[in-house]
Amino acid sequence: MKIDKQLEKLKNILKGSKALTLDEITKAMGWSPKFKKENRTLLEEWLETGELMKNKRNKYNLPENLGFIKGKFSNIKGKFAFVDTDTEGYFIPRSKFGTALDGDTVLITVDNPEGKGKKEGEVVKVLVREKNTVIGVFEKKENFGFVRPTQSFGRDIYIPKNFFNRAKDGELVVVEMISWGSDEKKPEGKIKETIGAPFDTDNMIKALILREGMSEDFPDEVLAEARRIPVTISPEEIKKRRDLRSLPIITIDGDDAKDLDDAVYVEKLDNGFYKLIVAIADVSHYIPTGSLLDKEAEKRGNSVYMVDRVLPMFPKEISNGICSLNPNEDKLTFSVELLIDEHGRVMDIQTYKSVIKTVHRMTYNNVNKIIAQDQETTEKYKDIVDMIFTMLELSKIIRAIKYNRGSIDFDLPEVKVVLDENKKVKYLKNIERGESERIIEDFMIMANEAVAEKLFWLEIPSVYRVHENPDPERVKTLNDTLAKFGYKIHSFEDIHPKKFQSIIEDSEAKGINMIVHKMILMSLKQARYGVENLGHFGLSSSYYTHFTSPIRRYADLLIHRILDIANHGYPTKKQYGTLINYLPEVTAHISQTERKAMKIEDESIKIKVVEYMLDKIGDEFKATIVGFNNKKIFFETEEHVECFWDVTTAQNFYEFDDNEYVMKDMDTGREFHLGDKMDILIARADLQMLEVEAVPTEFHHEYTGGRKERRY
Repeated sequence: MKIDKQLEKLKNILKGSKALTLDEITKAMGWSPKFKKENRTLLEEWLETGELMKNKRNKYNLPENLGFIKGKFSNIKGKFAFVDTDTEGYFIPRSKFGTALDGDTVLITVDNPEGKGKKEGEVVKVLVREKNTVIGVFEKKENFGFVRPTQSFGRDIYIPKNFFNRAKDGELVVVEMISWGSDEKKPEGKIKETIGAPFDTDNMIKALILREGMSEDFPDEVLAEARRIPVTISPEEIKKRRDLRSLPIITIDGDDAKDLDDAVYVEKLDNGFYKLIVAIADVSHYIPTGSLLDKEAEKRGNSVYMVDRVLPMFPKEISNGICSLNPNEDKLTFSVELLIDEHGRVMDIQTYKSVIKTVHRMTYNNVNKIIAQDQETTEKYKDIVDMIFTMLELSKIIRAIKYNRGSIDFDLPEVKVVLDENKKVKYLKNIERGESERIIEDFMIMANEAVAEKLFWLEIPSVYRVHENPDPERVKTLNDTLAKFGYKIHSFEDIHPKKFQSIIEDSEAKGINMIVHKMILMSLKQARYGVENLGHFGLSSSYYTHFTSPIRRYADLLIHRILDIANHGYPTKKQYGTLINYLPEVTAHISQTERKAMKIEDESIKIKVVEYMLDKIGDEFKATIVGFNNKKIFFETEEHVECFWDVTTAQNFYEFDDNEYVMKDMDTGREFHLGDKMDILIARADLQMLEVEAVPTEFHHEYTGGRKERRY
């Protein structure tokens, strides 16, 4: 950490100043000239990681002072890429990838960074390799071979004959890189592992897991540590905790959930106030800081919920066993107890270690049936029916408060891919949020806000769930698009979420909410973890953190540990110093693992959806136009399958008008607008590119399947 502070000091010296020599830096930093060799070594290390650069006169400077930008490289299907910094994203065309691999940390130059429109960059140096392996399809020749990467790397990899490792032509393989190549020379590698047929979707998902450096399995020593944890709870431990076992506490989760980490209890008091207890699995009790299980969980950052499997943060002995709040079992929990008045204001908050015994493992489905007064379900759970209606009452009060302050409810359709015993898609199902889902969401948000506010005012270093205000430029671009639907945002600088809320509500009434929701969502910044309490724009919340899911999110486990320190007084000097130094690093890491998880979850779903659509070639679907580019109209079917029509395959000529945001048939004058409903036929499903091509039913007779020359 001392080195980091030294680097920070040097960066502040170099900011806005001219480049400096080693001697000038030594003097400015107050280093001893006697250690010139050590000082030079330290600067060379910072050159390697891209924190510093040298100019033509061999002086040290910051990359940004020399016109370079450092960021994370994200390859999009090998066609183009983006490099993301903390504040900006830069488009990288295919020809300017250099040797960058998906996930690498790179330095780029940017064309006309002050200009308007899309900022385009070029990779000039790879600073940190995210991984040393690439997945691809093997092409075997007599004396050598090539691997054509699948999406994650933009160049073919040369494989010498002695490194084939018995791989067959056309197989999906894992390549260990020997050389990353250059502009003149191809990258070179050796085949490390054979996965199998490239378009078997099970193999594709295995490849996806390997590509992202993830694993379903845990190291043996981690599993051994998990198995050594006592399953029974000692009477001594129960005595240290608040005993809530006499309360009818319940869990409410999806039908197939196995890691039950939150339980709830509500009571309406005689004075009209509500007592809400949110009891969360006390994972921190079982996982000491620095243990093998802790280090593995930190590395993973979160569980990953793929279409056909889960990559858990903890072994199942913990996630589905010891820590899961299974019914009628004594379980250790960390509880937040809130006293809430009839207007939804929190009058008192208590946080404490507890022991519970849930009376029922409730599902969203069954709670929704009780609320709908289904006779059979009501009779089965008659002991908690009154509490469920009290929960609903409190949930609606909390929801009204969130609504009044401007919290955005992104009720976007979610598709569940239902698989059969052979992992083939049986059907696609739209997941709808009922009252039970909203009850749990409202209670968890309230618990998270209460914990965040408590830690903030105690002035203890902590982890916050940060969702910053949107960038004014992106809001301006959004405004131009929303104008096509008759909406206008007047202030780009100081926008309030309430404005978005009102647009979403109005769009719902007009039946275009799906498109408007997505456009607004894409204009907002991505939520992340951080040490500064910058609030949560989307929830219109001044204090927010993640406390409620420590089985599947490392952030929540950290909050449990910090809250435990707070419950015993103020941190010691040593604890305070550890938190201050450690939290910035770990929050950056878990923000990154979360993004990676979202990417792999989405792609696994897409693999299965495209496989499902292979059997639907020639079938007709009702669809909505959701976007355009220069050559394509993008649709979403009623089942929420994304597909596109390539207008260059049609007989007439089309041009995209980006000012009016419409696709125009230049021969007839017909226009296609966002939100237009159409019948489409599925023309092609491509597992290699993970895309589905369609054509409007009315034009299917003229579909060529190939591209025409454009007429200008």
